[in-house]
Amino acid sequence: MIIWCLHGSLQTAAVWNAIGHAIETKFGSVQVEAVNLYENKYESFGHWREQFYKKVEHQTKGEPSLLLGYSMGGRLAMDALVNYPGMWSGGIVVGADSGLISDDARTNQLQKDLEWARRFRTEDIQELLNEWDSLPVFCGRSNCARREISELDSEKISRFFDVFSKARQGNMLPMLSKLKTPPLLYISGCDDIKYTKIGQGLDASCLQIRHQIIPNAGHRVPWENQDAFVSEVSVFIDSVLKNE
Repeated sequence: MIIWCLHGSLQTAAVWNAIGHAIETKFGSVQVEAVNLYENKYESFGHWREQFYKKVEHQTKGEPSLLLGYSMGGRLAMDALVNYPGMWSGGIVVGADSGLISDDARTNQLQKDLEWARRFRTEDIQELLNEWDSLPVFCGRSNCARREISELDSEKISRFFDVFSKARQGNMLPMLSKLKTPPLLYISGCDDIKYTKIGQGLDASCLQIRHQIIPNAGHRVPWENQDAFVSEVSVFIDSVLKNE
C-alpha cells in the first residue's frame, strides 16, 4: 500500500522524510510517497484534484491507497477524499480546515491570502518566513519541521496562497458527513485550540471521522511530537491493512 503525503504551506515534500522512514520501518508492506505540490502549475482545486487522480491511478494501477495531508495539504486531502472516496483505503488529515461557511469569512480570508501572495512576490523571503512562524496558529512554537530556504520558490508559494486559499475551497463538511467510506483520522495538537475544535466538530458530525489529540504539540503536530504522531498514525494504518 502507498501512503501519499501532502505538505503544508511554506513546506516541501522533503518535510515528510523522517516520518516516512519511521512508518516504512514499522510496516514492510507500506511505501510512503511524499508529493511535491509544486511540480505542476495548478489553476484550481479541481485542476489539482484531476491531475493528482491521474498520478495516483497511474502509479497504483487502481489499487486503493492511503492519503495523509497536513494543513494546506490536509485541505487538499479532504478534497480528494470526498470527490474520489473509492480510490482510498483511508485518510489522515492533520490540522486542516474543512471549509469556510459565510461569504464574509471567505472575503476576509481571500484578502489576507492575496496580500501574502503579493508580499511573497515582492519581499524578502526570510523575513516573511520569520513573520509566518510568529502567527498565532503556531501556538508560540518555533518551526521544527525540515525547511531549506534554498528549496523554496517565492513565486510558486505566492501562487499557492491564491489558488489554494481557503476562500476558494468549498465547505466540505456536508460531503464529509455523508461519507460511508473510507475511514478518516483527524489529528490536532493539544495546544492547537482552533483545529482541535474543528476536529471535535468533524468527529461529532461525521460517522467516518475519528479525532485524536496529540499531547505536547501545537499546529505542526507531525514534527513537534513525531513519536506520538507516528504511533497514532501506525494504529490507523494497521486497522486499514487488516480490513483490506
